[in-house]
Amino acid sequence: MDTLVEARGVQHAIGTRAILTGLALTIARGEVVGVAGPNGAGKSTLGRLLLGFSAPTAGTITIDGVDPATHRYAHGVGFLHEVGGRGWEQATPRALLSLHLDDGEAVPRDPICRTLGIDPLLDRRIATLSKGQWRAVQLAMALVPRTPFVLLDEPEAGLDPSAQGRLHEVITTRAMAGAAVLMLSHHLDSLAVVAGRIHLLVQGRFHDRFDPAGMSVAALRLRYVRGVDTALACASTQAPGRAA
Repeated sequence: MDTLVEARGVQHAIGTRAILTGLALTIARGEVVGVAGPNGAGKSTLGRLLLGFSAPTAGTITIDGVDPATHRYAHGVGFLHEVGGRGWEQATPRALLSLHLDDGEAVPRDPICRTLGIDPLLDRRIATLSKGQWRAVQLAMALVPRTPFVLLDEPEAGLDPSAQGRLHEVITTRAMAGAAVLMLSHHLDSLAVVAGRIHLLVQGRFHDRFDPAGMSVAALRLRYVRGVDTALACASTQAPGRAA
């Protein structure tokens, strides 16, 4: 497979506190990969490293052969924005999406916007949107740009089951078009639908990898729980590190 994202021996620490230890991960073009784990496992920290917002303490990360920050500046990256709150209440989804497109009028014609169901919201103020509507707009900001790499951190948060189904459709479409997609999520149900493989991250280490194809959601949940419990038991004699 044509590898786009590659991480080798990645470690990250804050002072003497280890956040990530010895991670190895590859994502090919056209592949959807999931990373699941409990709070504090290090998922968001891994995301920041892959986006080039932070650098690993040790090890290497490349996106299409270059460091993540260089790739992001040259090609962009689709990641789930957490913009909002102060300073954005009076903006419209169209204005925010236009930052990613040359033609703001092209926004409603984009098939991803239609699939996510945000067409009727484009000219409303952000302050008037519900949590689920705002989340759909944020997802469009990550998925409308046709970037080679897409990283979604807890994308299902705030979405109802129907909206989650539309999200899965868009993720699959982006992967079929050649994007490498990484989902960081607690939601095994969603990962089981779209991810070709799932890595279990606990206390900064990958402790298991499983392929959801052919596994029931109940079996996935059981393997997840057992994996977390086993990883925590193995680490019980070590000083616990708390990851972001």
